[in-house]
Amino acid sequence: MLIQSRRSLLTTLSQCKIIPIVESRVQFTQVFDSKHVNSVLLRHCNLFDFTNLLNDAHRRKLSVYVNVDHIDGIHADAAGLRYLAEYLQVTGVISTYPRILSQGKSFGLETIQRVFAADSTGLEMALESVDTQFVDILDISPGLVTPYITTQITKPFPLPFIASGLIQTPQQVQAVLRSGAIGVAVSRPELWL
Repeated sequence: MLIQSRRSLLTTLSQCKIIPIVESRVQFTQVFDSKHVNSVLLRHCNLFDFTNLLNDAHRRKLSVYVNVDHIDGIHADAAGLRYLAEYLQVTGVISTYPRILSQGKSFGLETIQRVFAADSTGLEMALESVDTQFVDILDISPGLVTPYITTQITKPFPLPFIASGLIQTPQQVQAVLRSGAIGVAVSRPELWL
């Protein structure tokens, strides 16, 4: 069994606003080179290739989140979520599906609902459907649009939110943070510093 480090994303983002998105072993080891990173998001990779790296991440007190909609090796059902929580000791899961988040919550995982912001009306409708009983944080995607779209919605967000998607530069990271995001998930290693 792995050693677990479960620090809430809300806590870790108060210290570092960047969340690396990791898709390979090479990227995962690059995260260890960044002294300021304290959370990591895994997607488009096979978790079983990462067992030793997960142990290293936990020893370094990194909070590990898994995008269960885009991961290999684990199915996003009750058995898979239980395995993530109890054996792999991840901190939380990300999904667009409320049922998965509800199940994840039942296993003690922190839950992040991914919401796609095609336009301000679609975003408002998606935000109204969020069940705050089972969701801890929102992930607005594409994150690059948050500076434009958050000013157009009429109701406040029901939960704190991070942003991910299409963010390429430090200036874009700063614009997203100014729009109200508590953190920014990015896949470009040069932004992890």
